[in-house]
Amino acid sequence: MLYEIGAPPAERSSPIVVVESLVKRFGSFAALNDINLTVAKGEKIVLCGPSGSGKSTLIRCINHIEKHDGGRIVIDGIELTDRMADINSVRCEVGMVFQSFNLFPHLSVVENCMLAPMKVRGLSRPEAHDRAIGLLRKVRIHDQANKYPAHLSGGQQQRVAIARALCMQPKIMLFDEPTSALDPEMVKEVLETMVELAREGMTMVCVTHEMGFAREVADRVVFMDRGSIVEEGDPDTFFSAPRTERAKSFLSQIVH
Repeated sequence: MLYEIGAPPAERSSPIVVVESLVKRFGSFAALNDINLTVAKGEKIVLCGPSGSGKSTLIRCINHIEKHDGGRIVIDGIELTDRMADINSVRCEVGMVFQSFNLFPHLSVVENCMLAPMKVRGLSRPEAHDRAIGLLRKVRIHDQANKYPAHLSGGQQQRVAIARALCMQPKIMLFDEPTSALDPEMVKEVLETMVELAREGMTMVCVTHEMGFAREVADRVVFMDRGSIVEEGDPDTFFSAPRTERAKSFLSQIVH
């Protein structure tokens, strides 16, 4: 198998993420309709489903990039409301990696990673530099620390984006299709970095179409369609014996 996780599935503890009856609308369109989801500390969740099913909207609501219209989101005991104090407290604990890399082009790789810990966590410049170099080494790109993003490949830039998120020492990592903008040969290096995080016990919620990754890494696969959770279960059950016709149809198109 391409991805090998030696650690046992996450022990079910008090949930670190609680989503209750979540609703998100864009005008009259319900992008999310009565979503209920809990994520335990150390659990790895893969969100999958067809385009437009609400996967990315869900994790953007968890990080309050999108404001939800109904229901509740609780992150590590903090309910996500419109109060900036709540939003900032949650964002300090939640790292997010997007489809596009969103690196600052005028900053070097190491400076991209240092900025938030200095501004938000209050680290000194030497402390932030040491942390950044350590995490760039973790994602195997420390030798590019003084280059600018434009000089890196897409896969390298995405690994920098992961290191940048980790520099805030988040309790949860959200991934929004992190490999979808990459050339095929660059996908593996990013997935390997995510596998390492999973092996170390990071709580992860990943939107991805990489079903090999989902099979090997996820504790739970959550299948969404038309703004609702249609089915969820452990990877072995979901891929070998999906319960719903909609999941069976989806898997028949993407799993060969």
